[in-house]
Amino acid sequence: MDRRLTRLLPPVLILGALFLFAPAYLSRDLWFDEALTFLDFAQRGSPLAIYRSYVIPNNQILYTIALHYWFQLLPPGIEPVFWFRLLSFLFGIATLLLFYRFFRVRMAGGTILLPVLTAMAVSVPFLIYATALRGYMPSALFIVLALHTALNFAGKPEWKRGFWYALASLGAVATIPSNLAVLAGVVLYALPLFGNGFWKRRAFWILALIPPAMFLLFYLPILPSFLGCLRLGEGWHSGWGALLAVLAAFVYSFAMLLLPGTGSLLALDRERFQWIRAMRLLIWLIPLPMALLLKVAPFPRVFFPFWPLWALLLAAGIRDLTALNCRLRRRWNRTVWIGALFAVAVGWGFLAQQPNLRLMFSRRFGGAGADDYFYGYYLRPEHTPSRTAFEIAERFEGRPLAVYASFQADPWPLMFYLNTSGADLRDFRFDGPRGPVKNLERGTLVILRSDESAQQIEQRFHRRLKLLFSNANHGVYTVER
Repeated sequence: MDRRLTRLLPPVLILGALFLFAPAYLSRDLWFDEALTFLDFAQRGSPLAIYRSYVIPNNQILYTIALHYWFQLLPPGIEPVFWFRLLSFLFGIATLLLFYRFFRVRMAGGTILLPVLTAMAVSVPFLIYATALRGYMPSALFIVLALHTALNFAGKPEWKRGFWYALASLGAVATIPSNLAVLAGVVLYALPLFGNGFWKRRAFWILALIPPAMFLLFYLPILPSFLGCLRLGEGWHSGWGALLAVLAAFVYSFAMLLLPGTGSLLALDRERFQWIRAMRLLIWLIPLPMALLLKVAPFPRVFFPFWPLWALLLAAGIRDLTALNCRLRRRWNRTVWIGALFAVAVGWGFLAQQPNLRLMFSRRFGGAGADDYFYGYYLRPEHTPSRTAFEIAERFEGRPLAVYASFQADPWPLMFYLNTSGADLRDFRFDGPRGPVKNLERGTLVILRSDESAQQIEQRFHRRLKLLFSNANHGVYTVER
């Protein structure tokens, strides 16, 4: 087979697998964080205004700026939410292609990366964040770029290579500040290139100190806002629970490749063992202090940018096992082996998409409706704020509307879809950081989640509600008196 065709086939198959599963994720409705990101931050007047508005971590600044300009490019006739999701999807495509381009030689040819990148592309977590209005997929892209430029700099320290590494590091921390911990993993991966006396090398210290320097460069001008975000204490209920969710998500994504991924242990040559190379295994442990030493554990989704590093470690195990099998078995067919792993990865991808299996993992490991990796409420068929909003707009066409939405009803997506539906939305209120809503006037529309009690709202506001319509997502009421 022509060598150029051999190089082209793996990325074509990887993207083909991605496009096979992506449509369902591209067409889903916005959820709370996504609508908040767009309405409260991406629509601000300028990049400087977005940068200065770091009041909650939801503003993942560099991504928000990219979304700001992407919105301005919205073509006529294109459904806006699909267009917004397309930005992260392009980041996801770039992540897969650059991962393959940068590391195929280090993995003894691109075929080794074929099953690993396919498993990643068709995994539920990747598909979620490759279509989300959030900064997790661009973070993964910046980590791939940082790792590539870090390895280049470690191999041959030059100021140009250091500059590109610094730029990639800046992109990572400017998107999400916790990516600083992922960049520590990048430094660990590059460590063996400096040799056993790495601490004596000036280039190593430059490599290690560039990420925190970029972090300070970006956040020092807005330090009061940054510290204010830290004081909010947003995160998950349990550090061990967050770690379990991350571990379960990685297993769920790469289930069929985990056993072949242990190939580095099977192929271990004790006489030639180098402890410096074993330091890369510490990358698996970086989430431990993040989850257990902080007062509030990060949300499990914060750890998604580790995926490229962990996938590369997994690929190294498959590479070593493949090399061992080729040495031990004269009739070993490498092509059949890689083809089988690819088929297994795609097959597991189909199985992993099944709602019942995802729901089981969501309840057991992900925190049920609030989970970040399996089947959160925003991924389920009943999450249809657009349907509720468009029915309201149709029923009350041309009439000014005052709306109250409960926090459980997902108010930010409702606000977004009411605005895009053409409804004359004069007043929209919900219980938020500025305090609870104190009263409801007669004629106000009240939107509750389908499993919420209207009676509790009546008792709270001393009003009587009349049901107008309901669907699987919401009940919509009007205040009678």
